[in-house]
Amino acid sequence: MLSYFDMSELKDGVTRQVYLALRRDILNWRLLPGRRLSEKDIAGRMNISKTPVREAFIKLQAEGLLEIRPQRGTYISLMDMEQIEEVRFTRFCVESTVLSLFISSPPDEKTLSAMDSILDTQEQTIADRDVDGFVESDDFFHREFFLACRKARTWSFIDHFSAQYKRLRYLSLKNYLDFGKVLVEHRAILSACRHGDSHDALHWLSMHLNKILGESEHLREKFPEYIMKSGTPRDTDTAGTEATEATEATVQEA
Repeated sequence: MLSYFDMSELKDGVTRQVYLALRRDILNWRLLPGRRLSEKDIAGRMNISKTPVREAFIKLQAEGLLEIRPQRGTYISLMDMEQIEEVRFTRFCVESTVLSLFISSPPDEKTLSAMDSILDTQEQTIADRDVDGFVESDDFFHREFFLACRKARTWSFIDHFSAQYKRLRYLSLKNYLDFGKVLVEHRAILSACRHGDSHDALHWLSMHLNKILGESEHLREKFPEYIMKSGTPRDTDTAGTEATEATEATVQEA
């Protein structure tokens, strides 16, 4: 799903296709931090010219997902934990306000029923072991609060800068397997909204969005080779690539 900003920046259909495919594979850890990407190889596999691949690389670099090194190559970036924390902080502050607006409106039953349907779909993704579908439903659920409050651009603004945060969410899900817990939190938030209980809704939202703080520390210890140290990119041309090959199975099986 492209945000408002992405749609305005990616007018070429082929470039958009390359961008979405690479972004998806980076976010869900099919392409691991430190791995080198080749414009030529990607263009060959997709049977396209290198130009849309290069344009997609530039867009992904702007989101912090790629690092383009002149004369050296293009690499999947390491995770910037400082940036992730800023996104979490911003999202919690903004979404708390939006949630309060949503409850004070108050929401109509049609909106609440639509959100129930989103959570039913998310529950089905758990049964289907569909991690991509689970995360997509997660985004749809949170986005509905913004849309109901006529804050679509606010959601797009946050989503545009959330790529690193989403990558950590995927890693967290793969390691903690807490899909059911996330769904319980979503249903608790919605139930509180349905009953007009802003205090309870904000309590559940805080638990939901802020638990990543503790998880990120554990993941930092478990996967140090994927973390940017002291705000300075590591030399992914050597150590990062080796770490990717050595621990790829660990991430996929965790």
